[in-house]
Amino acid sequence: MTRRLAVLLSLCCPNAMAEEPKKPVSPPKPKAAVSCASAPLFQRYARLGMVEALPDGQVRLSVVLDAHAADCGAGDCYRTTVKALFRFSGDGGCRVQDVDVWSQEENHCNLKDQPQEPPTEPHQAVFFPKGAANLSDPKLTKLTLRTRKADRAFVILPENLFYFDVVKAGAPLHTTLPSGEEGEPECCWGASIASSHFLPLYEEDAK
Repeated sequence: MTRRLAVLLSLCCPNAMAEEPKKPVSPPKPKAAVSCASAPLFQRYARLGMVEALPDGQVRLSVVLDAHAADCGAGDCYRTTVKALFRFSGDGGCRVQDVDVWSQEENHCNLKDQPQEPPTEPHQAVFFPKGAANLSDPKLTKLTLRTRKADRAFVILPENLFYFDVVKAGAPLHTTLPSGEEGEPECCWGASIASSHFLPLYEEDAK
């Protein structure tokens, strides 16, 4: 009798036998940010607090550049603050999709009888990877990023990085001193991190 009643209820009142609606399940938090922020290419910067994993799966790299390769790494009184927001492809890995870069130049020279120059207006541009761009690949030792117009570039190496704000189309991006041979292209030299910023790491490695 009970079984027949259940059948009648299911035919006459289908909602009577329906299950309670399930509570929506929150999507899992992205795990890529943690692994990408600790990628081999970022290790040196991460040890000095320059890399930040964001909750939305993105990674922010914040650096102050005040040296130029053409000056043999000597610091000068012009510095460029760069904040790079890395966005990754939706496959859950660390393949760089694009990088939103904010930069601002500042002159902190203390010249006698001359007023302090105010910082320049912040510049923002989206950079795109050229060549290999999977940060989870331990063999990745160089990440090159350029704007759509190719007028700016950003080169990240395990030991240093270089930001180029004036780039000629097709010109090489120097991260070492020129060889001195005739015909050496004039373009392009980029601002880099001074050795003093990495001094704690040098001292640690020397122990």
